[in-house]
Amino acid sequence: MIDYQQLGQTVTSHRKKKQITQERLAEHLNVSTTFISKIERGKTQISLERLVQICQYLEINPTELLYGSRQDASYIRTELSSLLAQCPEETLPLIKSLIQDVVQHHKSAQKNADL
Repeated sequence: MIDYQQLGQTVTSHRKKKQITQERLAEHLNVSTTFISKIERGKTQISLERLVQICQYLEINPTELLYGSRQDASYIRTELSSLLAQCPEETLPLIKSLIQDVVQHHKSAQKNADL
């Protein structure tokens, strides 16, 4: 299932990085700026043809556009939240402990790197 909000955020992010306006993208795709705005807000579905056109124009990998960057923090937080919601309640203390260990390890590593 396609997450159209994530897709829209990715389009917006890449468009802005390339300093392309919604108007310019709309003109290139021969659509209205309202349609581009709806894509970017995740309020409309787009055809495979439009998806490919956007990818080509913004020089984005279609997989990244469809599924988001696997390194994007907001994507990862959303995925973690979804996974946590699926976890049995009795596993949550263990998960919390693991996350705390990772955070502590990261802090220690940064502290050592600063020395």
